[in-house]
Amino acid sequence: MLKLNDRGWVVWIVALALLLLLPGIFHLPLIDRDEPRFARAAVEMLERGDFFVPRFNGEYRFDKPPLTYWLMFPGLAVWGESEWVVRLPSVLSALGCGLLIFYLARRMGVGRDMAALAAMGWLSCLQVMIHGRISLADMHLCFFLVLTMLALWELRESGRGWRSRWFHVLWLAMGLGFLAKGPLALVLPLIALLCVAALERWKVEPTERRAGGLLRMWLMAVPGALVLVALWGLPALWMTHGLYFDVGIGTHVVDRGLEGFNQRKHVPVVYYPLMLLFFIAPWTSMLPRLWAGRQGMNGQDLYLAGWVLAPFLVFTFYATQLPHYILPGYPALFLLFARRCGEGRMAVWMKVAVAVPVVLFSVLGGAMWWGATRAGELDAGLAAMLFWLGGVMILLAGASVLVMSRRYLAAVCAMVGVAGCMQMGSIYAGELHVVKRLAAELGGEVERPASAGFAEPSLVWYASQKWTFASEIDEAADLQVAAGRRWRLDYQTLSAIWKRETPQPVKRKQGGSLDEVPQGAASVTGWSIADGSWVELFYWRNEKDSAVGGGDGR
Repeated sequence: MLKLNDRGWVVWIVALALLLLLPGIFHLPLIDRDEPRFARAAVEMLERGDFFVPRFNGEYRFDKPPLTYWLMFPGLAVWGESEWVVRLPSVLSALGCGLLIFYLARRMGVGRDMAALAAMGWLSCLQVMIHGRISLADMHLCFFLVLTMLALWELRESGRGWRSRWFHVLWLAMGLGFLAKGPLALVLPLIALLCVAALERWKVEPTERRAGGLLRMWLMAVPGALVLVALWGLPALWMTHGLYFDVGIGTHVVDRGLEGFNQRKHVPVVYYPLMLLFFIAPWTSMLPRLWAGRQGMNGQDLYLAGWVLAPFLVFTFYATQLPHYILPGYPALFLLFARRCGEGRMAVWMKVAVAVPVVLFSVLGGAMWWGATRAGELDAGLAAMLFWLGGVMILLAGASVLVMSRRYLAAVCAMVGVAGCMQMGSIYAGELHVVKRLAAELGGEVERPASAGFAEPSLVWYASQKWTFASEIDEAADLQVAAGRRWRLDYQTLSAIWKRETPQPVKRKQGGSLDEVPQGAASVTGWSIADGSWVELFYWRNEKDSAVGGGDGR
């Protein structure tokens, strides 16, 4: 490791964060379905001058509280609408988490090198490299949770209670975390402290048990946090006649906990440990070392262990399961790793478990490179994107092997290479994006656009206007878009490409959509990131002899 003082390591961590997280945010199209919703809702709030109630496509959006949108406002006001502007707050929150991890590790007595390694591990793990560069609420929640747990730890060590400045940091962090992603900002610290209390009763002497005092601090801080939330929440509830609570909490929190969102299958107990093996890569090999070195943990280690356990306990039986739900526990894992890096030896089964992600990443990377040699027949940009995504997988596998060999700085350098491959892949992903291609063909804002059978939120963001989404063609619309054929980018499609065969579409709209497409309608094909498919879109004006654009007719 490098020999630097604390300030030098801070500069190093900031530089590393920029190298790891900035590549891709300028060219990668807004992905998933939530990212364009967050981004466009922030724009619509600014346009309406309504800073209390988010709207997307002119309709209420109750999925999350408003902090994520607020954080986008300065960039949108200064630089205008672009992908990197709405993603920059997530980059800064991920960097902030890294700096807080370094600070907390140093406060816990960890040496400079290992404290910096904890921060670098956080910044360079796969899950953070994904969510640290997209415009969602998760990274902001992580930042305020780390700040909450730091404040609790300082209160634990000082014993000054509510008189300490850290008590004010505590309620502010919980309140702002609530404004980022709702009640989790209060629930996760509570569950973490309950876990710490249980672990302390099992592992340490009564004189060393401090979780009870922290639970009292949490309880005293909750009213302050709720007052902060109420400054926004009460006007928002009044303006929406209570819908913000009914839908935001009832539908998006309670209902998703009872029934899987979008019919996702629920796999309790094993799902998150399996996801952790892959998404904490390349640092997967630290997990069995922590397990092997679990004996002899002191009170500080138990504090971090309770923090790790909290998101697992909250989400294991939550019906909707997504890999990033346990992301708030990652900082504690890296802090534990920094404190106990050299302890414990891996058993054979542990080595096998660590090898599984390495093998999978290698196989995926090889398959993407092989597919790139064939995918050019469908689209040259797709071949280039697969090549760079294959590089991401191969370098990720290599970095995982370096971590297993305890060559940590080399592993971090390999992850910088991963970020470089992400940048190149993002450029081609932007060129392939079907909505960006459609927007380029349309050439600007149009009146009363409608889409039949293709309801991706990215249409609203890239067209910068309201759309009408329906399953049938809207004869009253000035501009009509209709979904045509769709090819899933799955094994069957890619294997057909590899064999130089014609891939078969898995879906084609019938009855009331394509049957009514005018003969002169233009078409565009490209990648739909949200559902991972290659799609064909037709577009035309609902007027005789006035097809839009110069695309190839049917």
